[in-house]
Amino acid sequence: MAGLAAALLVALCWAAAPGAAALGMNWGTQASHPLPPKAVVQVLRDNGIKKVKLFDTDFAAMSALAGSGIEVMVAIPNVLLDRITDYDTAKEWVRHNVSRYNFDGGVTIK
Repeated sequence: MAGLAAALLVALCWAAAPGAAALGMNWGTQASHPLPPKAVVQVLRDNGIKKVKLFDTDFAAMSALAGSGIEVMVAIPNVLLDRITDYDTAKEWVRHNVSRYNFDGGVTIK
């Protein structure tokens, strides 16, 4: 049922933007009935979604996106915003949450 709801949401968003040059989706991982990340990536690909914004760097989501060709924008979680102002903390966050997925066949992070 949740898979059908996600597919319907993607289809509705696609239909609502007929003149858009590109369409992206927001993907949050905090849900009562989350879909398996590989299924989400497949739904995105099946519907021609080329860009996605993640609200955290969930390992399963990032791993599912590796090699998919989907461009990913990663958000810094709100709970970290006050600490990420420190350069060393920000650098470590990027190393742990972004750079580790930056390899040939990895995640295309923009």
